[in-house]
Amino acid sequence: MGEKKKIPIEEIKKIPHAILNRLIQKLRNKLRHDETMQRVFKQYGVDIEEIYLVPMAFAELEVSAKTDHGIIYYNYELLADGDFEEDYQYGIYEVTHWLQQTAGEKPTQSADDGNYLDNPYEQEGFQNQMEYAAKEFGEDKAEQYVDDLLKHHDIKGKKKKEEKKKELLKLVP
Repeated sequence: MGEKKKIPIEEIKKIPHAILNRLIQKLRNKLRHDETMQRVFKQYGVDIEEIYLVPMAFAELEVSAKTDHGIIYYNYELLADGDFEEDYQYGIYEVTHWLQQTAGEKPTQSADDGNYLDNPYEQEGFQNQMEYAAKEFGEDKAEQYVDDLLKHHDIKGKKKKEEKKKELLKLVP
């Protein structure tokens, strides 16, 4: 069981847009039927069918995915292992941001403003993502993702880590 062979980024960028669009369409179809995504759309008062109208594309990014001015971008690197379906959880997170930005009641706080993991908009995205991840991959994987996230963002102190972990896993049964 070794590590999956990576597709070089230069090769990924040569993938025709029609194929990249099909990958995004598969993502939309999966999320369209997902209970978490349906709940989030309902929470924002938006018909789930509008997921097919959300602008999405692949791009060179420093992060896995981001929503910028109502457009969701996924990092080309997500395609490097040949299994984009494992990364659909980022779709839940980013579509949550898209809904916050387009159907929310007020402007969202930027991910760059203040402490990232204290930002309520980021927390909502992560909570939805972890709910999805727990259903798709198991609670252990969702918990490991949060542990890695807290480590990546250098959250210090056992109590602070536990509080943040509990907050981010709030929707995981």
